[in-house]
Amino acid sequence: MRNYVHRSRRWLLVGTAVCLTFAVAACGSSNDKGSGSSAGVAKGEGIRAGTGSRAEVATKAGTAAAKAAGGSVSLGAPKTIGIINFLNGIESSDRLASTTKVAAKELGWKTIQCDGKGTPAQFVTCGNSLLDRKVDGIVEIAIEPSQIQSVLNKAKSAGVPVIQVGGGGVPNGDLNGNYGPDEAKAGKVLTDALFAKLQGVKDPTIIDHDFPAGWAKTRTDQLRAALKAQSTIKSLADTTTDATNLVQFTRKTVADQLTQHPDVKAFWMAFDTVGQVGGQVVASKYKGKTFPDRPLVVTFHADLGTLDLMRKGDIDFTSEVNYDAGVWIGIDNMAELFARKTPMMQQNQPPYPGVGDLFTYKIIDKTNLPPEGQYVQPKVDVPSYFGAKWKAEFQTS
Repeated sequence: MRNYVHRSRRWLLVGTAVCLTFAVAACGSSNDKGSGSSAGVAKGEGIRAGTGSRAEVATKAGTAAAKAAGGSVSLGAPKTIGIINFLNGIESSDRLASTTKVAAKELGWKTIQCDGKGTPAQFVTCGNSLLDRKVDGIVEIAIEPSQIQSVLNKAKSAGVPVIQVGGGGVPNGDLNGNYGPDEAKAGKVLTDALFAKLQGVKDPTIIDHDFPAGWAKTRTDQLRAALKAQSTIKSLADTTTDATNLVQFTRKTVADQLTQHPDVKAFWMAFDTVGQVGGQVVASKYKGKTFPDRPLVVTFHADLGTLDLMRKGDIDFTSEVNYDAGVWIGIDNMAELFARKTPMMQQNQPPYPGVGDLFTYKIIDKTNLPPEGQYVQPKVDVPSYFGAKWKAEFQTS
């Protein structure tokens, strides 16, 4: 979700169009219940703490992690955390913002959210407004540090930490921390699954839709490298989405490409929103048909809107990672900084005691869809892990 825009009105138009599109799209194996499986959550809420065996394992590991961090310590006076949401109304952005509120509440902290409206000018306005309101820390949702450099300078002077969540792989710059998934790994997972699906298909061809952002390019670069390394699967078009007109551009471009390349076997969509829009276009043209009688549509993130479209057959599979784990990591680092003056971890995916890497990468298709209204269960119940860690370490309730 980074570097989408360069003009102030760009995402205002996109946000409206996306909401209209999602009006059409509806804007794991264990005995666990609750947020590990996210039963009954709404779009954009994110994974919540679970119950059952996964939660018990995570709770035990989190309690031990509190001891490893240095034992019991006072967290001090309650904090107020500012949130710069990239764009209210985008499911993935809202999921990160919502998770920030939940994690902060676990520590007894308050939050103030500001809608960045998808524009660098508003990102800066939000940051300055939050600093003027004397927040103790800022969580920004997938905004490249270069876009808010003046805010980072002001925050540093005021001693206010600023972290990015959900932007895995972006240079940290003057951020205190930056936590998100390994986008290269996520891209390779999808590439490997797509190539396996195309094996044995006559004249396999791909059209990719990249997005003008560093995280998207990192994903799509895995596909491009794999295409160059073999000669069987061919690329018919290397498309970059127009971020100023995302929905209409995607609809028209996919429709035109289906006319120009009626035998195309797969569409690669580097951004989840583009995947949702493009998937509906393909499904509309090939009503009732499935691969190989219609092209595959593959994308990223098993958000609830995407899962709904997969159940309908509009999207075939997705490279899933529990990217909201980055929020819990970021809030934990803030807490350690406030309580112990411990410098924030500089890795995008820092390992934690007892659980290691908190991000889970997997392919989701119709064979392993979670129940309707539930998220995919990651290997670690991250909310239960940090809830237990903070209860033991900071005496939270």
